[in-house]
Order: sequence, then structure tokens, then C-alpha cells
Amino acid sequence: MKNRPAVIIPLDGSKTATAALGAAQAMTMTMDAVLHIVYVSEDAIEEKELLQTLKVDHLEVKDFTVQTITGATVVDAILKFAASVETEMIVMSSHGWTYNTQHLLGSNTMGVVERAIDPVMVISPSSTARPGPDWRPNKILVPQDGSPTSAAVIDRVFRLAELMSADIDILNIGVLGTKPPSEAGTITVPRYLDYPRYDWPAWSREFVERFYKHLPPGVELNIFEREGDPADVMIKFAAENGNDFIAFGWHGHLENERAIIVKNLIRKTDVPLIFIWSR
Repeated sequence: MKNRPAVIIPLDGSKTATAALGAAQAMTMTMDAVLHIVYVSEDAIEEKELLQTLKVDHLEVKDFTVQTITGATVVDAILKFAASVETEMIVMSSHGWTYNTQHLLGSNTMGVVERAIDPVMVISPSSTARPGPDWRPNKILVPQDGSPTSAAVIDRVFRLAELMSADIDILNIGVLGTKPPSEAGTITVPRYLDYPRYDWPAWSREFVERFYKHLPPGVELNIFEREGDPADVMIKFAAENGNDFIAFGWHGHLENERAIIVKNLIRKTDVPLIFIWSR
């Protein structure tokens, strides 16, 4: 199993945490990876007893490990373990034992998505369509605004698409009355969102040439543009176009008034979300 892609799912013994187990198994099989089920504890527990503790009664994957890990905190232990294997993705339920619908994410999930350098897929236990082990995603939705920061995640998205044999939909969302991104190097979208986009093809070509030179063979890339509230537009687009999950770059901060779009996505969507650290 050495040098094979790794998918990690941390569990804490709650049924809420196992809401992500189907997606973790699906990702493992889709990417021909090894599934690592981890439990943070000071005491080692044998595999059979640990599976019972974690409420795992059946696994579809053939290649997996189940183990206790230790660290200063739960989050530290998970991230340290992720750094020790060929991690392609961490899959977590949005909540564990302390499930509270008033909180967007549980404290441990929050800590992992804020600090992990690997993509983190978050599954809501209240989702009406939680992925099972037979889930085979084939289309990724990636919101972009033309800025270098948002485009910095695309190599990781390309890697996931290649492993999953999935295609990519790039969605640029215009919001009327707002200023375009001011980051140096941004390719600003055509300005008039309420008029026919005669310059849209030229913008798309430049966008692809600048940011998407390394598209893997066999992965299809399509670019779309919409306008409106970003979270609502993404959710509607994903439903209409059959996108299996939404992958986005972010700066790793959910506190106070930051990451408003991300927070709205967490609140509103049933589609799995993949957080990709873009700092």
C-alpha cells in the first residue's frame, strides 16, 4: 500500500461522524486509494474493538487501515497523520459528537478545514442525498473569479479530476454592483453582465491559457458564467448541470465576517464541499 494515494476519514465513535463514511469509501475506490480510518486516543485499541467503538459495521473497500493516533489535540493528530501518508483527500462529517445545528461545523472539522494543506471533503449528516460507497462522481464544479489566488487551487483540482476520471466545470459568477477582484494578475471578466457578452469567448481563451495549461489528458474542461448571489448560483448550477461536488479555494478562515460565501454554501447545499487551502 506504500506510495498509493490515501484517503483519510477521522471518526470519533458517533453515528454523526459516520455520515461521511460512504463518501470516504467512494473516493477510495474511485481513486484506487487506501482508506485510513483514524481515531484519536491516548490508548491503542485493537482493530476489531476499534471498529465497534467507531460504529463501523461494514466496509466495501478492500484496502484500508483502522488505527488509533495521538497528538496534542485531535486536529494536530489528524494533520500529523495526513502528513505521514500520500494523502489526496481528507473526508469528514461536518459534525461529530457535539452535533449542534446552530454551528456550521464542529470544532474538529473546523480545525481541519482551516489548517489542512490537503483537500478536505465535508459531508453534512443532515443531507438528503449523502453519498454511499457506490457513488462515482464524474463532474466537479469549481467557482473562479480570475484571480491568481482562486486559480492557485486548480492544480489540486486537476489531480483529483485525473484520479477520478472526472470532468471540470469552471463557473465564473458576476455580482452586479460589486467591484472586480483587485488582486494583481487578475483577469477581470467582461464588464457588462446585463448585455450580450461579445467579448466572452476572448476572455475565456485568455483565462484558459493563463491558468489551465496543465489540464490532464482525458479531462474535459468547460467554462460558464452566471450572475447573482454566489452561493445560490453555485447550488442552482450544480443541480441543473449534474455536478457531484463543489471544490473551491479559500484562505482558511471562517471567523467573524470572513468567508461569507463559504458559510452560505455550508448552510444551504446538499452537495459535498471540498475545501482547498490556497494560501
